[in-house]
Amino acid sequence: MRAALIPFLGRKHPFSASVERFSLRRVPYRGAEPTMLLRELCLHSGTAIVPIDHHIWTHVGKIIAGFNPSRGDRIAFNAWVREYRKYNSNLGEYKLDYCISHLSNLELISAGEGQSFADYWAKLSRSGKFITDRITVPCTASIPERRDEICTA
Repeated sequence: MRAALIPFLGRKHPFSASVERFSLRRVPYRGAEPTMLLRELCLHSGTAIVPIDHHIWTHVGKIIAGFNPSRGDRIAFNAWVREYRKYNSNLGEYKLDYCISHLSNLELISAGEGQSFADYWAKLSRSGKFITDRITVPCTASIPERRDEICTA
């Protein structure tokens, strides 16, 4: 549980984090949707910097896809703090947890040298997986020429 987010619940706040990697989550009837793992998440409250969590997953929508972050980037953004119910399949029960959502006003603090989201998405689009068509990425993505270069994860 991210108890450090409780005092900031229900409001939009400035954050900073490092982009660790990209992945997919399965959504019924919509296909697989992209997610992004953020590390070293910090909330900026006035002059104080509040460390929130070692890592947090967030949905990649049109705004983030248009920003085209890369692995290793340190980014600043505004996000809503909200609560959600997390299901623990081992115990068969729901638990209340806290997350960030609706990232906006993204800014690059320092650039990383890893794979960009556009490259990741281009590989997935050609892989034949059932993925969402709700987002588009910039045309700067490099499309792999050989089938064995395509990401299958």
